[in-house]
Amino acid sequence: MEVLKDFDNADTVSINTLALEEMLLEEREKEMKNLHAMNKKVCYLHTSLLYYRNPSSKKGAVCYDAWRMLVKRVGGTPNTWRDLGCLLGLSPPDLDYIMHTVREDPVDTVLKVFMQDDKATLDKIVDSLIKLQRYDILTALEEPFDNLSQAFNINDSGYHSVTDGKKEVISYTKNIANTLPPALCEKFILREKDPNKPNQLMRPPAKTDEKEVEHDGPTLFLTFVEDGLLTADNIKTYIETWTDFPGVKVITLTDKREEVYQNPEKFIREYFEKADFVVPIITSGYLQEIKSHSSSVPNTSDNLDSKYVNFIYNLIINHYIHASGCMNKKVRSVLPKNVNVDVLRSVTLYPDLMPWTFETNFDQQFKAFLKQKIEEL
Repeated sequence: MEVLKDFDNADTVSINTLALEEMLLEEREKEMKNLHAMNKKVCYLHTSLLYYRNPSSKKGAVCYDAWRMLVKRVGGTPNTWRDLGCLLGLSPPDLDYIMHTVREDPVDTVLKVFMQDDKATLDKIVDSLIKLQRYDILTALEEPFDNLSQAFNINDSGYHSVTDGKKEVISYTKNIANTLPPALCEKFILREKDPNKPNQLMRPPAKTDEKEVEHDGPTLFLTFVEDGLLTADNIKTYIETWTDFPGVKVITLTDKREEVYQNPEKFIREYFEKADFVVPIITSGYLQEIKSHSSSVPNTSDNLDSKYVNFIYNLIINHYIHASGCMNKKVRSVLPKNVNVDVLRSVTLYPDLMPWTFETNFDQQFKAFLKQKIEEL
């Protein structure tokens, strides 16, 4: 057998061992070649596709799987998110801000900051991981990214594309709400620094006729704390896929951050009245928050939905007792998946929050509920 490489203590190594070593080296070389070629598969996919959510479609499942694997693997070791963010072009001050101020997952935040760039394609993430020599992460991403490249084909994707040389970059940025803190919104900063932009005041968008909003479709106002965030996102995803009720509108304070900052109490009161249904997400954190509320200890959370949960709960109480005469016509509480027994036991102390449905039944039950309401009109 021809031996291609020199080995230490060759006299004591059997032929079979040498052959095995050669096989392992060949396999490793092949694996490395495949990992380095991964960037070519996803070079036309914008990072925003990781946030495409549609639980009833294969594409939605593929996008979520790729996002979940990337966030979990990069977040599995300390400071890898920071190294990745640096290679993706985030500045040290931005990375410090994410570390010390932002409460959300740092890997997820880095991806959201990065994808503000129209050229933020997935191959740049692959190249960054290669530079970091994180082949363990690349190996874990190989199958999800391959599925992603197969799910989105340039010819039949149906998604917004922008020309980038000879490539068509498939993007989902126009369909994603910007939930980043203002300090991390690069596009706003770039507009301010653009020398070609004429000097003019930033005017607020024209107000929509309230009557049109009211008759456009039912409005759901979600209220929750940190441990109810996933359930809130799932509810929004369910409603986005409804074809028989396309006019349903979902309100959260985080999604309306800029409007809330102008006058939080006024905004919340107005939308509480406009909403057809207020939907508290009952978790242990939610019950603890309304139980431990004290006017002398203000909530300083950056999460607006958590910060004003007590204010909204007080509006629920007043509506329940005074406006509706103890008849619950507005509040529809939802219990998340895997709710614990303590929550079920504790919520019985709050008659105004009695659970209406579980998250697992929300999609089917709420559509049936809306259908009945429409038939009664």
